[in-house]
Amino acid sequence: MNDKISTFAFKRLLKDDNTRLIHGVLKSLSISPTRNDYQDLYQEGCLLYVEAYKHFFTTHSHEDLELFGPYAFRRIKWRLLDHVRKEARHQKHCKPLITISNDKSTENDIYPNSLANNFEGEILASAFFQELWDRCTLQEQAYLANRVAGISVTKMAKMLGVSRQAIYKWRDGVIRKAKRIVAR
Repeated sequence: MNDKISTFAFKRLLKDDNTRLIHGVLKSLSISPTRNDYQDLYQEGCLLYVEAYKHFFTTHSHEDLELFGPYAFRRIKWRLLDHVRKEARHQKHCKPLITISNDKSTENDIYPNSLANNFEGEILASAFFQELWDRCTLQEQAYLANRVAGISVTKMAKMLGVSRQAIYKWRDGVIRKAKRIVAR
């Protein structure tokens, strides 16, 4: 029965031009179509529409159809807002540890300055992390690998079977070694 409701919800989404509802939600969240992840958020909104449809009609009858629009708008808006906040929180932790800028430019560059600077920055960052990796102990390397993967300290401690304090000591060791590399 649940699959029938989902199928009907998808048909209703496309048939009655309810995709405008999704675009309206995105607009109310100040997410413009020029944003890189707009289409991803739009697809997420479509899935949330189906979820809202299933949830609404498990507790309401089809006579309450006029109440569904405002309900769906609100539910999709809050779920997308949660999704955007979660993604922003994740991205905050994924920023590079060091930023490298190079303002040198010549008129005979083959590549535009921004591409050349970005490439140079990536090479320097790669060399930095390779040297840091080589200087780290196995435990510190485990910390680095898991941290780059976005795993929290608590989850890391459970996975590796050690205390969080041990993870924090490994982190401090990585930070000390990174500072030594940068100071040279």
